[in-house]
Amino acid sequence: MLDERLLDTLSRVFNIDPARITLETSQDNTATWDSIAHLKLIFEIEDAFGVRLSSEEIPRATSVASLQQILKQHMGA
Repeated sequence: MLDERLLDTLSRVFNIDPARITLETSQDNTATWDSIAHLKLIFEIEDAFGVRLSSEEIPRATSVASLQQILKQHMGA
């Protein structure tokens, strides 16, 4: 199950219907997920979750599944 904050953030940043977002949503299959949107997404996620992603995590955050995994590590879940 996707975190509501993550779902909302992805929907706003990429301007897509939340119902279309799944764990498989990624840079490869989302036309609006370009390099600029990726940076905006990182900033929005850091703000929404109160975390700071490392320089190693940012380039790995290329799918909803990877984002969720990174956030779980930060949240201690």
